[in-house]
Amino acid sequence: MEPFESDGLFWLPDEEENKVAGRISFDLSKGVLLSLIGSFSDTKFGEDFHSTKNIGAIHGVAGKRYLTLISCRRVSGRFESPGFQREDYRAESLFAGMGLLDPDDLRFDQVTVEFSNLFDWMSRTAVSREYVFDKASNKLEKATLTLETIPTEEISTDGFKVAITSSWKVLGSTQNPGFEQDFAFRITYENEVEYSAIKQDISSLQDLLTALTESTATPTGIGLWVPEPNEDGLKGKRIKFSAYGQQSSHPMTTSNKPHEALLNFQQAGGLPSLVRWLEFTRDRRIVLALSLSSRYRQMYVENKFFNAVSAAETLHRMEFANGLHPAQEYKNFRKMLVRYVPKKYRGWLSQQLAYSNEPRLRHRLRELAEFSQLSTIIGCEPEAWAGAITNARNRMVHHDKGKGSGASSAELYWLSESLQLLVLTCLTKFCEFKEGHLEEIKKNDSVQFMAVRVQEILAEESSGQKPASAPPA
Repeated sequence: MEPFESDGLFWLPDEEENKVAGRISFDLSKGVLLSLIGSFSDTKFGEDFHSTKNIGAIHGVAGKRYLTLISCRRVSGRFESPGFQREDYRAESLFAGMGLLDPDDLRFDQVTVEFSNLFDWMSRTAVSREYVFDKASNKLEKATLTLETIPTEEISTDGFKVAITSSWKVLGSTQNPGFEQDFAFRITYENEVEYSAIKQDISSLQDLLTALTESTATPTGIGLWVPEPNEDGLKGKRIKFSAYGQQSSHPMTTSNKPHEALLNFQQAGGLPSLVRWLEFTRDRRIVLALSLSSRYRQMYVENKFFNAVSAAETLHRMEFANGLHPAQEYKNFRKMLVRYVPKKYRGWLSQQLAYSNEPRLRHRLRELAEFSQLSTIIGCEPEAWAGAITNARNRMVHHDKGKGSGASSAELYWLSESLQLLVLTCLTKFCEFKEGHLEEIKKNDSVQFMAVRVQEILAEESSGQKPASAPPA
């Protein structure tokens, strides 16, 4: 998704005869902007021309490509001397290719996507170097730079195929030669699927990279293919479109480079684990959105903590028993209790007991910690860890007087980090990552550092002393 800017002609669907000149531009952080020298509206001079106006789609041609802009809204409109109009539109997405798309039927059967930190996560290289030195003088006699292409890996599952492809190109000049190498995900669907579903799969891959590399992943290139029907109405060759859209995570990407991954591609279990991740997280987007929100946008540590708690609680509700006792047994028990109070209190008591069979937050966190083996990773007892988080949450929500100031910013930060690790390890277990992957996570330097901080918090809480840890830089 390289930034670009180009002049062209633009029109509304079904109104190709009313073309308007303008300039289209794209930036990863700001998204798609269309500036028209003219107008799609019939506003007359002196009328209100400043209100926001939504337009479903805009077609155009610029930079030797056909363009389809979707979910467009007018952000400004004005009259300029000597009396012509200008309009600016923002678009959610832009598709560029050798044809126009029907904005009401955006369906594709293949997508390729590149990410900012995918090469680091793959932990593989196609380039090798060899140096030959003179034995007598120890001077360099020969240097060889070799590139051996990495074969494509692909695996099929129900309804789609996933592949890891590699690419390379020659850089520099004869004076300063070199190679650039990268990887991309490719998903081929059995049938054409809506673009909204494809975006969900892209987001799941983005979240996987962000979680495992502990650095914000941003799509750097998205290619979409749609089959072109032949004369018999059957699928012919595919037509490629490049997709562009604002990436809110881009500012975090530039300031948060990958270091040592929690798990690289092979340690996670390769393509089989990746496919299981895609399938499992499709119906659990809310968990990832809550857990990783602080990786994509800067926020107060209190928000980071609340989101992390919500992610863990939501995951438990989705995957574990949501009742302490059998539903019918508890229903009968509740009715029996209500019968023993005066009639005027029965409605109130029944409402108070409506959700009393659900596990409390401490119970949910403890069960998640036991399932994910969090205690073996960060060296703490599930009950103590769950209690510290529950107490911190309760202090922030209820503001109980006489119970102290609650958790410090440093405490909230490290407890949030442990919650994010909890959610991640639960997901990797549900997705059946490679055996021994939890041991690899435990060895990670950042995990070990976080484990020490959490252990200090638990020790201070059990002794009743105020934490002394300084907030993280």
